Amino acid sequence: MLKAWLNAKMDRLVIPSDTAIGARMVAAAEACRMIFFAGLPAAGKSLFLQQQALMAAQAGRRLHLLQWDVARAAFETEALLAKYPETGGVTHPMIRKAAGLWSRQAVARWQAEFSGPEELLIGEVPIIGNRFVELAQIHDDAAEPLLAGDRTVFFVPVPSNDVRRKIEAKRQASITNPQHANEARDAPMHVLQQVWRDTRSTAIDLGLVDGAEAVGDNAYDAVIYGRLYEHMLQHRNCRVLSVDTLYPAAGSAYDLDVASHALMASAGDVADVLAALESSMSADEIRRSVETWYQI
Repeated sequence: MLKAWLNAKMDRLVIPSDTAIGARMVAAAEACRMIFFAGLPAAGKSLFLQQQALMAAQAGRRLHLLQWDVARAAFETEALLAKYPETGGVTHPMIRKAAGLWSRQAVARWQAEFSGPEELLIGEVPIIGNRFVELAQIHDDAAEPLLAGDRTVFFVPVPSNDVRRKIEAKRQASITNPQHANEARDAPMHVLQQVWRDTRSTAIDLGLVDGAEAVGDNAYDAVIYGRLYEHMLQHRNCRVLSVDTLYPAAGSAYDLDVASHALMASAGDVADVLAALESSMSADEIRRSVETWYQI
């Protein structure tokens, strides 16, 4: 019965294991302790996480999830949003900072609680704009040895310029007609475009790309994207996945269809991390820290 169920789920695998990308992901599913997918909105992170989850199930791993869009919900209660509201669809700096600091605590607790070799943590880490960027930073805490270890990999799916255009079109369609509740919460197109402009300007400011290479109309550029994320993940086991194929849809990318446990902050966790931040940093210091998220 279990084998038949698993075989049915494997029908949703759309990244072939005999390709360069698929082989890397299969190897990670078998050997890694933690696998993170880092990158911009509309880069395919959710699909890659779904596919990695299926591969992990096939490898007999027990799956745990840490996802920015899911985990931050604990920090977006009605009361907290009244105090720290979104602006133009962008999460408040305090919530971004608090969620990031909590994520490191969550990784350390997960490591202690789920230490068996069958346990696997898969995460979705946008990084840009201080969205779980703390996982890429060096901190003197219990999470650092695991995050920096050889058994943790940060995959960065980098779609080609053509594939990115196709993903953007699919994103617009899914926001208009969502097939899953999470699709309705995807970053809208104007936010997606602003995030890319921020990515491009940050890469130029950091000297990762010559200004002459980046002239033009702010259109997505795979080279700029890849260089910025390699820079941001310089202290981690980072592997760029060059994506030149638009993988066929197998339902919503948010439908994992495998048993999993999501890491979520409790009300106590949220209160504690916010209290620590509010007592140690002023609102201006937090805002400046979030604005300079790229100082790795």
